[in-house]
Amino acid sequence: MTGLTYEFRLARRDDLEGIARVFVAAFPESIQHYFDAPPAPAVVAEPFSLCMEAEPDALYVADAGRGRIAGYIFAPAATSRLPWVAVRKGIIFRWAWRWISGQYRIGAAPIRALTLNKLDFLSSSRQPEVKAEARILSVAVHPEHQGRGIARVLCGLGLRRLDGLGAGPVRLEVRPDNQPAVRLYRGLGFRPAGTTRDSQGDWLIMLREGPQLT
Repeated sequence: MTGLTYEFRLARRDDLEGIARVFVAAFPESIQHYFDAPPAPAVVAEPFSLCMEAEPDALYVADAGRGRIAGYIFAPAATSRLPWVAVRKGIIFRWAWRWISGQYRIGAAPIRALTLNKLDFLSSSRQPEVKAEARILSVAVHPEHQGRGIARVLCGLGLRRLDGLGAGPVRLEVRPDNQPAVRLYRGLGFRPAGTTRDSQGDWLIMLREGPQLT
């Protein structure tokens, strides 16, 4: 795949399933942990649809052309807006109905594990020493496009936007054994600030204290 060029831009609605495919390809351990079989891209795209609804200017993609999404980042300035939008716009109830009616074809066990893990994350987010409204909530690059600096460019886009908004501290979580990602985040001004865990294992919490990019 030599000679590829990428367009870095805000995501559009028609990018959502491409973003979902990147997520599934980039995080196979998580998919295997929660699901007996990989879910359909349309199912994985649902949370990203909520992201776009809550803060559309926070979702960027690396476009490899011809409808191929190579990577994405969602870096919201107001993470607490996500559940508010989900309830206010009825998104959470629509998801519940689709699950109950069998449209998602997902059993109760994955839903329970996902819910418990998200509750654990919310609990850790309230700890004063690691609290931050601004987050790099999700960033991924498809394995076929890794090693080309795409994640760094995407993170730069997200962080510059947050800096421009005066967002203050930015938080992210990364698996501590993912050393390439840890090195990338350190280079962008993040520092280790604590740990949390979910049913898959430990997360390293990292914080960045205000604008550092030029």
